Amino acid sequence: MKFKYHKQIVDMLYKEWDLGKTASRAKGKTCAWIYWFEILNEAEELVTEKVDDNIIGVCGYTKWNSKRHMTRKKFYGLLKWLLIHSFFVKNKNAIYKYDNDYNYLPKELESYFDGEIKILIVDKRHRGKQLGKKLLNKTFNIATNDCMKNIQILSDESCNYKFYESLGCIKVYETVINNGEPDKCGNITTEKGFIYEKKLKV
Repeated sequence: MKFKYHKQIVDMLYKEWDLGKTASRAKGKTCAWIYWFEILNEAEELVTEKVDDNIIGVCGYTKWNSKRHMTRKKFYGLLKWLLIHSFFVKNKNAIYKYDNDYNYLPKELESYFDGEIKILIVDKRHRGKQLGKKLLNKTFNIATNDCMKNIQILSDESCNYKFYESLGCIKVYETVINNGEPDKCGNITTEKGFIYEKKLKV
């Protein structure tokens, strides 16, 4: 993927979520880059939507215990680690806490799923055109061809989580995230987190 596409996706992430920036006192778009490197470190496949050579949406999934793309995954995992430990992040422990708080899969479901929808985001200027549905359905098809049977989707109140219900996903778990996305005044509060299941036809 060309660097300009990485930058376009990071810009979308930066505009959409805090991603630990407030708590870690990170500079600029550092946390958005950290999150994108995490996605690239774990994603099995990515699906994008473009307009005039600009990425306006991206979706991707992980597959548990996969041995594919290991070189790429390790490379971006290293970039993530280096950025967390750089001078751009004032409080690296806050980044790890943010990651931990949003990794709320309970033990009883750890071996239940084949993988996870790692990212789904559409540029705010292009919403309302069913692009999210298009991207997610493409991703489901690729995951099905990858012999996956059921996939999890972690969502929360900062997202349009009910959108997943319209695509046949079933909510199987609900919890409270203590270190949630900051509100409009910048206060870090709690928010509800959800896990949805999508059974794939194999």
